Amino acid sequence: MTQPALSRSLRRLEETLGAPLFQRHAGGMTLTSFGQAVKRHGERVEFETSRLIEEIRMLNGAASGFVRVGLVPSAVNTLLTPTLAAVNKIAPDIQVQVIEGAGDTMLGAVASGHVEFAIIGDITIDFAPDVVVTPIGDEEVCVAARTSHPIFSRGQLDLEDLKTYRWVLPEKGNAIWVGFDNLFRRNGLEPPTPVVATNSVHTLKALVCGGNYLTMMTRVIFEQEENSGLVRPIPLPVTHWRRELMLVRRNRVNSFPAEKLFLAELIRQAQKMDAPV
Repeated sequence: MTQPALSRSLRRLEETLGAPLFQRHAGGMTLTSFGQAVKRHGERVEFETSRLIEEIRMLNGAASGFVRVGLVPSAVNTLLTPTLAAVNKIAPDIQVQVIEGAGDTMLGAVASGHVEFAIIGDITIDFAPDVVVTPIGDEEVCVAARTSHPIFSRGQLDLEDLKTYRWVLPEKGNAIWVGFDNLFRRNGLEPPTPVVATNSVHTLKALVCGGNYLTMMTRVIFEQEENSGLVRPIPLPVTHWRRELMLVRRNRVNSFPAEKLFLAELIRQAQKMDAPV
């Protein structure tokens, strides 16, 4: 559109509304309060138009869209993989960006809008006022070590015995780290200081499989290594507990069909795991 044609269109809009939308000055134009109101409604109309087009495409079996989701590592196999498989059957053109990280990081990503929603472990921190948190399931957490670790050659263990070994753990602030800290403090013990702290699951598993370290992590994370006989949980009941998984999302009225489809399938997969939703 040429500048004269644009100016005529704006004047006609102002005449129709009976209000000036811009303050015109030597340096250019700025929105008036009337203009700000039109801008807000215009953006909503644009969003709803895009949502309608995407919904029609989905009904025609040609849905596309972009979904950003945050996950703690343990949810990749249990929830993300089956959700992606189901969504791809319905709408194969939907693109998904997965951001993996600790619960506090994922919570911040939801609050800032970097992801639409996230699955995190239950953590005791304040949530932003526009963030909705819903329980979606739980998973076993335990202390583990490689099968050849000297701890398995000992007799009966107690919690204090675990303080004599070297630990590798997720970084402070992670839901697993909070559980580790509480495990010892609830029993009147000072938690041991880990020799390595990392939020890389690959690093944790590599260190545990290759050295005499203890770690605490969700059991599903080392399921393959446990089935292969490389890693074992410590046979001490107090070191096994279940943590709640939470679905975190912003409190929004509108969302794109691709987001709604992915979220609905994610919740359905959690229900299949006999998890409360």
